[in-house]
Amino acid sequence: MIRIGLNNKEKQHTIDVYLERGINKIFVFYPDEFPLSVYTDKRIEHVRYADIIMYKYFYRLLEEIDDNTLLVFNECLRTQNRGDLTYNCAHHYANQTKHVIVFEYFPFIENNDDFIILLDYQSPGKYKGRSFNYQFLADEEVVAKPQHYTFKTVDLKPTLFDLAKYEEKKRHLFDTLGGADPDTIPRKLHIFAGDFKRSSINPDKRYIARNDRFKLPNVSTYRSCEPGDYIILDFPHRRIDFNDFLKTSGMTDIQFINSGLKVDSYYINELTTWFKKLDDFYAKTSLYQ
Repeated sequence: MIRIGLNNKEKQHTIDVYLERGINKIFVFYPDEFPLSVYTDKRIEHVRYADIIMYKYFYRLLEEIDDNTLLVFNECLRTQNRGDLTYNCAHHYANQTKHVIVFEYFPFIENNDDFIILLDYQSPGKYKGRSFNYQFLADEEVVAKPQHYTFKTVDLKPTLFDLAKYEEKKRHLFDTLGGADPDTIPRKLHIFAGDFKRSSINPDKRYIARNDRFKLPNVSTYRSCEPGDYIILDFPHRRIDFNDFLKTSGMTDIQFINSGLKVDSYYINELTTWFKKLDDFYAKTSLYQ
């Protein structure tokens, strides 16, 4: 079964109910970012997801997993590469038992095709080479608890001096690009645009930024954030880092300080597009539950 959007208490309840199926041992796989404590009188082992490719786990688990074993994959959607070695090892484990629970806060990292990775956890090989189709949700045991977000911007008006500095920075990045990845240009420009927002930082509020360049006690990085509300100064360049931030912070009302420069408009469009994909998935998934 696949369960989307559950908190840890709801995950525990789901496991409690499932254990009535005659389970005698449990393996919980988790990434470092999202451990999951499970309370039970059954034999249980927690294994870091990154470790399941190691020989000391791989062959032992293949021997120990049987028809009375429950595998729990907790927030293990960590890459969009369906051929990832760690995913392949997970498929070997899942082939040993029919008892698999997949917990994931979001149904995908970037788009619907990522959901196939979750399907592959519970039905290895069944969807090999296939693109996502909503009909798959009718064929599998999938339940989603929607996570909906609001998004607003605090719009700054750049000065002529700001615009000139921005254009100068952009020209410099293009002139010195050489053989480097051109995608690095908007990433660096976004950081540059974020520096114009320093004067907008209120000491009584909490902010989040891509790095710790602001050196302020109320500005955290995405890796150091805790539960609570933050105002966004700049976005991480990897979607999964922002997804992890949403999971950890628990925020649903997203507020971003917009410099008014073109690069911020790009990131705003990227995020609103992702929210739209998420809402579309939840709306269509509800038809199959």
